[in-house]
Amino acid sequence: MKVLILAVPIGAGHMKAAKAIIQALQEIAPRATVRFENCFDWVYPLYGRAYKKIYDFAQKNALGLIKFFYGGVGVESGSSNFMYYYHKILADRFSQLLKEYQPDYVLCTHFSPGYFSALFKKDFGYRMGIVVTDYYVHPHWANKEMDHYFIPHESLIDQIVGYGAKREQVYPFGIPIGLELEAGVDKKAAHKRFGLSHDRISATIMGSRVFGGEWFEVTRELVDFDYDLLVLCGENKEAADKISKLKGKSNIQVLGMVERIYELIGTTDILITKAGGITSTEATQAGPVLLFANSIAGLEDKNEAFFVRHSAARVINKDNARQVMAELLADRKSMAQMRKNLRRIGKKKTAINIASTILGRFPKK
Repeated sequence: MKVLILAVPIGAGHMKAAKAIIQALQEIAPRATVRFENCFDWVYPLYGRAYKKIYDFAQKNALGLIKFFYGGVGVESGSSNFMYYYHKILADRFSQLLKEYQPDYVLCTHFSPGYFSALFKKDFGYRMGIVVTDYYVHPHWANKEMDHYFIPHESLIDQIVGYGAKREQVYPFGIPIGLELEAGVDKKAAHKRFGLSHDRISATIMGSRVFGGEWFEVTRELVDFDYDLLVLCGENKEAADKISKLKGKSNIQVLGMVERIYELIGTTDILITKAGGITSTEATQAGPVLLFANSIAGLEDKNEAFFVRHSAARVINKDNARQVMAELLADRKSMAQMRKNLRRIGKKKTAINIASTILGRFPKK
């Protein structure tokens, strides 16, 4: 069997989900042929570059633009004629990829490759699946050519069915994450790697790659607590320099991009982050106290609402961060309950179950 997995580098999550499914396919079907492609490499060249630049700019300066786009831009479902026509104009060499590889199954971890793949499904006769990587389904995830929808949670079934998916096509297996994280991390080794004390609470502030928005203000409110505080600034060296000069009771470390980030997620006691789908899912496996900040309006704020609704997270900002942290540190029972609620959301063997469905083995829903 030949499987083509398509993602785009808009945030790290879509690529991580694709990697997890590749891992799973290689584990359960080593004879299957699996090919991964960045979809942007096969469509109109300026499309991918423009998409990424606009997305990064909007995170820093125009969150309303993202809210407008992910709200559907007047599109009731991904099956709208406008969206098919729009992607057909941009398809460029995409059909060449399909002709060269001749896949039996195309799996997409972002809705844009889903549109491009839908255009050529009848011509090449493959089956298709899409992995929804947020705890909210916006209209672009659904289109009439899909065979399988892999979604994060049972409570989202009605939402995607409302956009045109058939109920029997929907599999609430969770969002796929690396098999190494599902297996758990060596907390002792992780503590040593990140210089964390076994006798103190640890808190980690993990913003986006661009570390924009109000992250500095939130960090400034949280430096004066007695814990180990790690601040991950991504590629924003200016923010890193400002944060390194902050003074408080915390034992503060300022880091940039971190390899094997799941080790830190798996060992920190308190995680302060944007409500990205993959990061939130990784957190469900380890169960830290989860605090959301600076999430993208119209998309990640929907993830926030999901976790808050399940009493598995709280939302902070520059105005309430100090109060929320003080309340948590003074109430360890509340912290323990939040961690328990977060772990309840987590799914097991998500990537394996998706891989099994791709192969036609259809694990139990």
